[in-house]
Amino acid sequence: MSAAAKNRTRRHGTRSIARRRKVTGGRKAAGVGGSGTGRPDWIRVARTLKAVAHPLRLRIIDCLESGERSVGEIVEAIGAKPAVTSQQLGLMRDRGVLEARREGTHVYYRIANRHVVNVIHCVRRSCRTNESEA
Repeated sequence: MSAAAKNRTRRHGTRSIARRRKVTGGRKAAGVGGSGTGRPDWIRVARTLKAVAHPLRLRIIDCLESGERSVGEIVEAIGAKPAVTSQQLGLMRDRGVLEARREGTHVYYRIANRHVVNVIHCVRRSCRTNESEA
């Protein structure tokens, strides 16, 4: 452990993050989801929801619902900067929400997990319902 990590541990009275992950197998708390328990892995569920829980990422998903598009087409459709768009696309690809393929110098994205889109539609319907009731 580095000197800086030891100082953080002393100051905060907790184990370093790397040590905690090693001890708990990457989970912060015991009993959270798990393979073989028949229960969903709540950490994975939360990560997937977080991967789409941003207005720009929701706009990207909306853009991709009609089919596969290149990064340039997505940038043009949502009106964000290319670097920001690429960062958001990469995050969703890493979380399994999107898939990418390269064709020459172009990268094309498509929705990999239609279930996530169904959840987003459900939340949108719920928001519309709540607005009309208010």
